Amino acid sequence: MKVIPFRRLVSGPPVAPDRVALLSIWFHGHNNPRYAELLPRLERLDACLLRLPDRRVPRGVGYRLFRAGHRPLYDIGLGRAAARYRSLLTLDYAQLASWPGPAVLDADDPYFTERAIELMQGPSLAAYVVTAERAARRFESLGVDKPWVVIPQGVNLSVVTPELQRRLGASKRPGELVVGWMAAHLLTEGDRDAEGPLYNVDHLLSLWDEVHARVPEARLWLVGGPSERLERRLTGRDDVLLLGRLQRAEALAATSCFDVAVYARTEDTGIRAAKVAEYMGFGIPTVSYDYEVTANLRETGAGVLVPDARSFVDALVALLSDEGMRRAMAERALQAGAALDWDVLARRFADEVLEPYLPAAAAPPPTH
Repeated sequence: MKVIPFRRLVSGPPVAPDRVALLSIWFHGHNNPRYAELLPRLERLDACLLRLPDRRVPRGVGYRLFRAGHRPLYDIGLGRAAARYRSLLTLDYAQLASWPGPAVLDADDPYFTERAIELMQGPSLAAYVVTAERAARRFESLGVDKPWVVIPQGVNLSVVTPELQRRLGASKRPGELVVGWMAAHLLTEGDRDAEGPLYNVDHLLSLWDEVHARVPEARLWLVGGPSERLERRLTGRDDVLLLGRLQRAEALAATSCFDVAVYARTEDTGIRAAKVAEYMGFGIPTVSYDYEVTANLRETGAGVLVPDARSFVDALVALLSDEGMRRAMAERALQAGAALDWDVLARRFADEVLEPYLPAAAAPPPTH
């Protein structure tokens, strides 16, 4: 990926026919892991990234301003970019309304609204990418008849150096079994946005109380930014370690130290979880509720999927109590995780998505 300023996206002569335009907002220091890892590996991209600040409040203000003005930005910016670029890779359904040429949509966060379906059925969309077949079948059932390709979530194993592993692993006490969970934010009841399943850890903590009572040598590691309310709630507890919000490489290094990972969200969000791919990449056995987003654990034997809270506790206790079971499951996770390396997935994206649907050999756009 070549990062370019907005002025170069929209002005100048037509570019080489192999170049693919990308226009997207970009969160400095913390972004969708899929795009932070996948897009830089796509050599044909010319990416105009509209960067937002890392701090939560300025980032929120910037995002709201962007959403308020994105339609004219797309209409003008993409309309002018189409004079230079034949092809577009988009991460935003709304861009399909402003782009006159062939486009590919990466729908890692699928929207099944009437407007999204209308945009996908428009003439610009050549194909779309999903992280799981289930999403494509849902789009098809709603009338979208465009080609689709599954490119799952992945993991970047190369960023975790031995030094990082040693530093993050120093938090692990002798004989300790680590149960791990990772999320951008860690919220509890009473926090803003704690009503949703993405960041609320109350259910996980209730499960953990039962698990720790049965396996006292285990400790729960929580990677992510805790709210002040959650920090107060866990003050003085020796069985839970708050590692805080870490840089991406540090978070993955902490993940590599888990003995068992958990996926205890109370709802199926419908999006294949990037963190599950990361658990698999590091060979971490995982216990999860039986959701479509974690179905790859069942498909590969890299984890245990359970129907209810009682089964969750029992499965986690069984894994913590049986080293042989953990070792066998970890081996299966490693084998499956090798195919989820972002280098492997980027080559697939180039070969199975860009080349067939945005071919490099196509003629450049006409000058206007």
